Amino acid sequence: MDPTIRVDRSIPGLRVVTEDLPWCHTAAVGVWIAAGSANEAPGEHGAAHFLEHVLFKRTATTSGRELSERIDLLGGDLNAYTGREHTCYHVHVPAEGLGTAVDVLVDVVANGSCAADDVEIERDVVLDELAGRADDPEDLACELVTEAVLGDDPLARPIIGTEESVAALDADTLQSFHRRVLRAGDVVVAAAGRVDHEELVRRIADGPLAAVIADGSDGAASARPDPPSGPATGHEGWAPTSVLVGEDDDSEQVLLALARRTPSRDHRDRASAQVATAVLGGGLSSRLFQRVREELGLAYTVYASMDQFRTTGLVSVVAGSPVGRVDALGDALAEVVSGMVRRPPSVDEVDRAIGHLTGSIRLGLDDPLSRMTRIGRHLLDRDAVVTVADSLSRLRAVRRDDVADYWTGEIAPWCLAAVGPGMPGADGAAGLLARVGG
Repeated sequence: MDPTIRVDRSIPGLRVVTEDLPWCHTAAVGVWIAAGSANEAPGEHGAAHFLEHVLFKRTATTSGRELSERIDLLGGDLNAYTGREHTCYHVHVPAEGLGTAVDVLVDVVANGSCAADDVEIERDVVLDELAGRADDPEDLACELVTEAVLGDDPLARPIIGTEESVAALDADTLQSFHRRVLRAGDVVVAAAGRVDHEELVRRIADGPLAAVIADGSDGAASARPDPPSGPATGHEGWAPTSVLVGEDDDSEQVLLALARRTPSRDHRDRASAQVATAVLGGGLSSRLFQRVREELGLAYTVYASMDQFRTTGLVSVVAGSPVGRVDALGDALAEVVSGMVRRPPSVDEVDRAIGHLTGSIRLGLDDPLSRMTRIGRHLLDRDAVVTVADSLSRLRAVRRDDVADYWTGEIAPWCLAAVGPGMPGADGAAGLLARVGG
């Protein structure tokens, strides 16, 4: 491990990891909880995201306004986000305010009250957020294609929930979910920037977060789901829906999203999958960007991305165009995606993709929030922090044949989601999918 990164495991149910950057003027701290939307039980859909909102309203001793005023006085930023497998509450402040910021952050996560009145106020905010996402055809297309690919997998559920599930959540449900995920004892506190490791460990050990976790650490079950049996790609357990179509008559564009399962984050082929995705649509010189946008001018939005989870992964292709160009856009996507098999990537393409990925890692090294995110996710997901050098070496070890094998090997079928005005229905979208090879 990098000598500037230190891990403490002395607090039951809680690990602390720090990366001290003496040259930095700021520090970022995150509390990472190994529970997200995929960990919600029946009747809890949307609870992880809703809880993230409500905990900031007030704690057992302090109002939300007072918490905000303390962070504003420091010139910092206090926020949170919910993922499918985790939730992160984080703060970024000038280094001299770190102690106060950690106390505020820990108070929110450990002592957020989830009062019934606050839940009712915040419910409207979450429903507003949900309505805003429904008005975004790109978000809707990505949500639909994830559902099409993952089927009944809990990872397929929308992180934010649905109107019905959010309307049904109450204070008791949120409080129960909150206690369960903390007392499961799978929590990481990560900090990067100008940080004193021993002081942070002492402050966390003496604070309310350690006490709450210890209160339920006597054999409480982990909040994580059991992984499915079978290969690490995980696509054998669920049958894809293939095509989902969403109407959006208020939009002037049609958004197309293709996706299929891909190796999980710990699979031996994950680096090849990452490089292959970058060749397809990860940078300005990628095949999708050059063909669809630069040569044909069919779309402003066009890219490929990859999400890798504990049990499976998802590679996605997203593009949008005015309604009159959607057939041409579908043809272009089919040409580029199927062309990855007919015309395997060249050595130069692979080198550029590796440069794009390794450069993205290195560009984040100047940002303590990015560094905090990296070490926090690694320790939460893998119980170890992979060095930057090892991450770069893993990507640089990928060869052209590895990328070609990824596209030509036995992999899951493509699924499609299409969102826009006057959509032709599932049959029309299925014809487009057939041209891609799904």
